[in-house]
Amino acid sequence: MATSPSPSVACVTLPTDSDYTMQEFALLPWARPMPAHPQWPRARPPAQLTVLFILPAALMQFMGDQSKPRGKNDLDLLYGLLKLCQEENLRDEIYCQALKQITGHPRPRLCARGWTFLSLLTGYFPPSTLLMPYVTKFLQHSARSQELARRCQGHLQHTVKYGGRRQLPSPGEMQAFLKGQVVHLLLIHLPGGVEYKTNTHTFTVAAEVLEEMCGQMGITDPHEVQEFALFLIKGEGQLVRPLWPREYLTSEVVGLDVSLHSRRLSWETPLHFDNPTYVSTHYGQVLRDYLQGKLLVSAQEDARLARLAALQHLSRNHEEPPSEQDLLAYLPKQLLCQMNVAAVTSLMGQELWQLRGCSSQEAGQLGRSELPLFGYSVYMVLRVSKPALPGPGLLGLNRQRLILMDPSSQELCCSIALRDLRRLRVLSPLGPEDSPGLELNYGSADNPQTIWFELPQVGGLCALRSTSWPVTQALTAPSRRRILGQRV
Repeated sequence: MATSPSPSVACVTLPTDSDYTMQEFALLPWARPMPAHPQWPRARPPAQLTVLFILPAALMQFMGDQSKPRGKNDLDLLYGLLKLCQEENLRDEIYCQALKQITGHPRPRLCARGWTFLSLLTGYFPPSTLLMPYVTKFLQHSARSQELARRCQGHLQHTVKYGGRRQLPSPGEMQAFLKGQVVHLLLIHLPGGVEYKTNTHTFTVAAEVLEEMCGQMGITDPHEVQEFALFLIKGEGQLVRPLWPREYLTSEVVGLDVSLHSRRLSWETPLHFDNPTYVSTHYGQVLRDYLQGKLLVSAQEDARLARLAALQHLSRNHEEPPSEQDLLAYLPKQLLCQMNVAAVTSLMGQELWQLRGCSSQEAGQLGRSELPLFGYSVYMVLRVSKPALPGPGLLGLNRQRLILMDPSSQELCCSIALRDLRRLRVLSPLGPEDSPGLELNYGSADNPQTIWFELPQVGGLCALRSTSWPVTQALTAPSRRRILGQRV
């Protein structure tokens, strides 16, 4: 188990031409008929004026300075305040009221309630750029003596870096937050059966967890960290989608039937094998792709199949010779009816003799570059819009290009350089039995090309937006166009 470190935050720097006190902010010319600053508010509509009138009372009721209305508890009041914060035009007023209520408050327990609200406010919604330096200065000054102020300062800087949480917390999360239970245990499933446990907080984002998880695997290069992604899986795979680096985990990982998984999506950084967890997870991911037939080994390649089977046997620390059942488990299932099992069995015995003395970890490292599509993220394509191209086929993607391979002949049928990619759109399925897909527009202005792929794992491919710049630039909103070009 690893404990999440304090989040790395973007610091808010203050110009030196002002003290940026809240007293100075209160003297700004808010009432000028024609504002000299574009962010100074103009006349308020009546509904907002009503809200501004009841806001101080709602905050004092939550803090305990006033009695609560009949039938309302702390949770109701806190939700009401956060819902008001969803109105961007009201956030500065809410910030000012919160800072006013905690400034010089004579009762520490009630003042702490105000800081609790402010810690939520700073983690969800930033103030305007006009008010930001004043709030920052207030928190910096208060942090010298207030632990809660330091927490608010960290939340605000975190919000500046990642944008703040978009969804309000669930009632259960809100109750836990009010009780001070802000740390949550998170379980991430890695390839090869490895489970990674970490502590997250109310405002932890996916990028922070990935950075910490990679650090535990000995990955320190930021470029290599970006080659991993987190996936959210609901139930038995009814919903699989990637989490983007700026997504807040507490908002997404909700429910008993939701699990979090991680895998490597890009393989540009040279591999290193100085960490056992690193070796286990990479071996597990490559092995799964190999056994699913995604790494293109021909049924006629007896020597290669035998060597890869021998390496799997050694990685399991088996000293006795493999049984026929063992051998079948070491081979891609779709090749079993095409290959000479007796020949592979004989060659596997020779490979085991040559590899004697090899440890299980060394066996996990060997053979990685012998697979034809190693280094690509591989997806099964069901259909292609161009009749000359194979379907089903294998779609491989790395940082340089996208390729389509014929799984039977292992021929390269199509190759598109990502620098030539102009637009990429997700194609929604027509019905519950259909699969989603991708529409790619590529080529030059003089010779534009379009191709459609129908593939079930479109979500995993789109996760490469975080690791592949051309795909990031090209991806547009989902389309309802049929995969074979017919409009719906």
